[in-house]
Formats: sequence, structure tokens, C-alpha cells
Amino acid sequence: MSLQVVILGVGGVGQVCAAEVVKKGCIKKLILADIFTEGAEKFAEKLRKQTFAEVVVCQTNASDTESVASILEDVDVLLHAGIPEYNFDVMQACLDTKTHYIDMASDSPDLLLQQLDWDEKFKQAGIVGIMGLGCDPGFSNIAARYAADQMDTVKTITILDGDNSEVDYDGFCAYFSPQTAIKECLAKPNYWTAKDGQQFYPTPFTNVEEFEFPEPIGWLNCYVVEHEETTTLGTSIGKGCEHVEFRYALHPDFVNTLKVLSYLGLDSDEPIKVNGVDVIPRDVVVTTMPKPAELAGKIHGYSCVGALVKGTKGDQNVELFVYTLANHDEIYDKLGFQATVWQTGVPPIAAVDMIAEGLLKTTGCIPPEKIDPVPFLECLQARGMGWYVIKKTSPIMKTA
Repeated sequence: MSLQVVILGVGGVGQVCAAEVVKKGCIKKLILADIFTEGAEKFAEKLRKQTFAEVVVCQTNASDTESVASILEDVDVLLHAGIPEYNFDVMQACLDTKTHYIDMASDSPDLLLQQLDWDEKFKQAGIVGIMGLGCDPGFSNIAARYAADQMDTVKTITILDGDNSEVDYDGFCAYFSPQTAIKECLAKPNYWTAKDGQQFYPTPFTNVEEFEFPEPIGWLNCYVVEHEETTTLGTSIGKGCEHVEFRYALHPDFVNTLKVLSYLGLDSDEPIKVNGVDVIPRDVVVTTMPKPAELAGKIHGYSCVGALVKGTKGDQNVELFVYTLANHDEIYDKLGFQATVWQTGVPPIAAVDMIAEGLLKTTGCIPPEKIDPVPFLECLQARGMGWYVIKKTSPIMKTA
């Protein structure tokens, strides 16, 4: 099945999506859509030399439903690779035009639940909406589902994101969307328990624990951070799951900078007057930071994202860590991207592959763990994004 695909937002992740989706013959037309088209046009020129698919660029405002809907005639799938605050505007455009929708993040756990509440609307339109299908969330959810499927019962799920790299940049930077990084790291960290549902720690950076990542990363301090996985995985997975959390390995300098930004109020998205002009403090900070795509070739080290699932199988306690691991330098040398945006951009294309091959026929709004993990992981592997499993077992101690 040949598809027409729109990629909305042609930053680092959007470029990865575009570069990947044209590698196979299932795409007959690719539309690169962004409010600023100069960079998209330059990238489109590169793609046209690599594919027989038609590649066009459209100026589109993601915050304007009509603007998005105007480019969706005969389009099969839209990938929203822009900032998540426009998810609902883009979802409405897809609903109006009966276009499959995939995004890579939600603006908050509560807003993710509101997106999933559009389930019946999407079912009636005969389309699927997949919320948060990047690396984490996204691959991480599906890795957790894969691990849980190997077990009789599940006790805990911990999503882990660790990176041991150094960057050739003398200043404050983030490897993915700076807006999202600042917002989620300074939000109250969420976790889920079977007893109480979604809960929040009162302040960020107060819950730290050391975890051992696969070599060559090793031990890193990981903080509980606000994230989408904890909102859905516990109820989706079931099997007696008691606790779900997301932990992010943060460098001390990054943590200290965020604390200063918060102390000064520079993480706020509320406008303030500066010499008579309305200014959003967080936008000022983000403007001073490099775009993630600009860090390609400047990051040196490894990035690992995975799901650590603990449960039982038969008479054994089982611990599975299902993960993906990438080297920033290797990804840059081979593909021209830094590893974090590459790991985020490949999973949604695996879902596009499944749609094209008739392997993903679900309709409605779903979190990533509702996708059948085996064919998805096979598509991911075929795209060059390897995944691995570390397994530990111990006998269940029986009481008299």
C-alpha cells in the first residue's frame, strides 16, 4: 500500500522522520509542513535526490486547525513532530479530514488523558490516533508491553533514560525539544500505583536513585520526572502491576541550571512586561539555546532508553530490561543526526510501516503499548534501530 504522509514540524525529529520514511517504496508523496519553510525547503532538496517519491513543502500553522486541514487532502497519515501544545488543534484537523494521526509527546499527563478521551471520535472517523510514539514515550511503552507479555504477573515498571555523553557546546542545551525538557523536568514528578492511581511528588529533583545501564554507560543517577508512560502503562498492562515510574538520568550541571531558572521564574510560560513588551520567560531561555538538530556531530557518548519490568513467570521471579542503545558519533557518521533525535524519529516510522503493510488496523486513540509489540519491534529492527533484552531470574521463595 502506497501512502501519502505529512510531517508537521521539520526540526530535528521531523527531519529524522522524513529521512526514514522515504527509504522504502511505500511512500508516494511526502509533505513537509512547518510555519517556517526555509529549512524545510533545504531539507526537501536533499530528500529529492534520495527518493522517487514526490516531496513538497507547505507553510502550515500547527496552532490553526484550518491551516493543517488544508494540506491533508488525500493524505493517509500525519506525523506531528512539533511541540505538543498544538496536539489538539492538529488532532481536530485529522478528525475533520479522516487522516491517521501520530504524535511523539503530550503536553502533560492530564492532557494525554484528554487526548485519549477522543477515542470514540476517532473510531467513528475510522482512523487511529497514536499518542506519544517517539522513543520515550513510545518505544519505552512498547518495550514494557513486550516484557510484560513474557510474564504471568507484573509487579513494577520503571522506564529508564540514560546518556553518558559529553557535548561540544559551552552553555545550557538539551538534546531534544528545549521547551519540553524544561517543562517536564521542573514539573511535579508523576508516578502511578494500583492503589491510588496517578500521584505526584511535591517538588522536582527530590527522588534520586542510582541505576546500572548497559555498558558502556554504567551507573547513573536517575530522577523521577513527569512523563507520559506512567499515565497509561499500569492500567494498560494489568497483570497485577503495582507501581509505574519514569526515571531520567540528569547531569548535575543540567539540574543546577534548571533550579536557577525556576528560582528566577525563567521557566514560566506566563507573559511578563519588559520595556512595555509582553515576553514569555521560557521562550527567552529557549531562544538562547541551540536547536537539537544543531548539536549533531557535537555529542559524544551513548544514549539508552528502556523498560525495566519486574514480575513472575511460573515459579520464578523475573526481571527484564528491554532497551535500545545508540552511539551519538556512529549515528552522526552514518546518518547525519544526533542519537537522541534519531531514536525519537524512527519509532513513528515503524508505525507507518505497519499501516502500509496492513499490520496496524486499530482505530481510535491509543497509547503506544496498545500496538502489537512483536511486529512493531521487527519493523524497528528493519529500520536499523536495534533493541535488546537483559534477563534476570531467581526462584520464588515459598513460605511454610
